[in-house]
Amino acid sequence: MRVIRLGMALLLLLNLTGCWSKVELDELTFIYGMFIDKGEERGTVEVSISSPLPNRLMSGTQGGSGAADGRAYSMITKTAATIPEAVILIQKDLSRRLEISHIKIVVVGKEYASQGIGEMLEWFKRQPEVPLGTYIMAAPGRASDIPKLSPIFEQLPDQVLSSISKENLLFGTTIRDCMLSEASHMGYAMNYLSFGQKTDSTEKKDEYWVGVGGVMLFQDMKMRGLMNVNEGRALAWAAGKIAGHITLPVYPIVWDDDGKGAASAIFVRNSAASSVRMTPEGPLFQVKIKGNASITYFKDSGQRDADKLSALLVSKLEQKVAGEVSAALDHTRQEGVDVLHLGMLVEWNYPAEWKKLRERWKDYYTSEARIKVTVKFDIEDFGSEK
Repeated sequence: MRVIRLGMALLLLLNLTGCWSKVELDELTFIYGMFIDKGEERGTVEVSISSPLPNRLMSGTQGGSGAADGRAYSMITKTAATIPEAVILIQKDLSRRLEISHIKIVVVGKEYASQGIGEMLEWFKRQPEVPLGTYIMAAPGRASDIPKLSPIFEQLPDQVLSSISKENLLFGTTIRDCMLSEASHMGYAMNYLSFGQKTDSTEKKDEYWVGVGGVMLFQDMKMRGLMNVNEGRALAWAAGKIAGHITLPVYPIVWDDDGKGAASAIFVRNSAASSVRMTPEGPLFQVKIKGNASITYFKDSGQRDADKLSALLVSKLEQKVAGEVSAALDHTRQEGVDVLHLGMLVEWNYPAEWKKLRERWKDYYTSEARIKVTVKFDIEDFGSEK
């Protein structure tokens, strides 16, 4: 019995051993942002990484300024035949080991997106440390230009880009979304950034700014088309992507030809759902959008109160949103990009029909798919009435 007790005590002591493979934080370089472009030489790719500089991230420092002697982040760029080769070249120039598990944002350049992002998605798929919830968006030019933005309210450009995605200004697309869509041979959309310069009136210098300029459409790992902000907003309506307290859409409506009858409505709640039913002519898809709106501006030439015109306001709102959503879906059909994954609805509900359509789904979606948009809104309040 004594020998057994001694053996058990020794076994317990084995759990108290120290960590033999520890890595100290000051031995790591955390990648917060990755920016991928087509290389200048044919068959190459340019990879840029953004990482914070801990010695310059001081508490109480004004957003975006870092320390007095420079910015609070570093940018390193390398070009190689493949993404992993470029990352290895970046690692060779660093005194710390790269750590990608904290990456927040990936931006692809327009030219790289046009030639295809398949290599990038395949590399992410084989890197278990890459969070699949990392946001991904597209740049109007080179992705490596985007970190030049001035993070006025943040310390790092990556935080600005991440906030844009989190707030669902249009689409908060992640690496997971892209991979799932590609695995199902469906299309997807991601935010298409706007980028430019403006003059800071206080410091009298030019600063770079970044915003959401629209939506980029993808099918089969390549960019297939672009949508402007209004089209992207309508598509986000249909996809049920618009959410958040600062991103709800505001719609102006008019009911007099002279513009003297007008109002603006902000949607405080919204939802969308897609369904399919089989008809003798084939699948009929229905996109249903619901929402609650608040009237934020109102004027009427007849001096009528807003609540007296509630039926008219609702009708105008429903017509406007239904028209914009239908036009946006027509745009995706022209590009052959099934962003709403309507094909998967056929597969789930009518597998026999899907077997007939699967091989030619892109052509069917472009030329034959029938999509009906229905909208149902309620007025939640009419603001302050005199």
